[in-house]
Amino acid sequence: MRRRERREAQRELEKLKKRLEKETPKVPAPLRLLKNVWAMVGIVALLVGLVSSLVVFRPHVSIEPQISLNPVNPYTTQFNIKNESSVFDVHDIDAVCWPRNMESANGFSVVSLGPLANVHHKIRVLGAGLSSTVDCPPVIGGIGSYSGAVTEAELEILVSYRAAWWWPFLREERYPFAARRDVQGAVHWVHITPSDENTFNEIFGKHN
Repeated sequence: MRRRERREAQRELEKLKKRLEKETPKVPAPLRLLKNVWAMVGIVALLVGLVSSLVVFRPHVSIEPQISLNPVNPYTTQFNIKNESSVFDVHDIDAVCWPRNMESANGFSVVSLGPLANVHHKIRVLGAGLSSTVDCPPVIGGIGSYSGAVTEAELEILVSYRAAWWWPFLREERYPFAARRDVQGAVHWVHITPSDENTFNEIFGKHN
């Protein structure tokens, strides 16, 4: 008796299943394709949003030349370093002034093949959106007194920092500058690109 009841219940269940399949409208293939496309568009939009957020909010510093303490000596310039991120602090900043080359009116010239060990400027933490000052500790003395006015010069500010105190990797950036004199004889640093810098072959070629 129980076996018969189970068979009848199974038949009723199969009938109900077939009736539901007939009553449930089938989604046309083009509509299914459209839904899949929209799902892919949503995923791509999410990924683009995440990448854009990282680009906008990622830690990044900028370097801009400010006042010069001695108008005829560009190496007394104070540089403004700013954390351009509005969200994240940057940590363990190490700014290195590299005076690549300098020539003066009296034929005085200096060439540095690499950054000098004693011209580091360190900042432990620079908060989001905040600025500080870095400089070039006296690397070339007597400019303007016995060497004559600077006629040509290049330097780089090399900056390394961490995105967070626990982040193991350093981010490194280069900021090359060239010296320009104004009508009053004061020397100012202006931004250039690494490709605009004189090669050392060109620099040494001028002295030969």
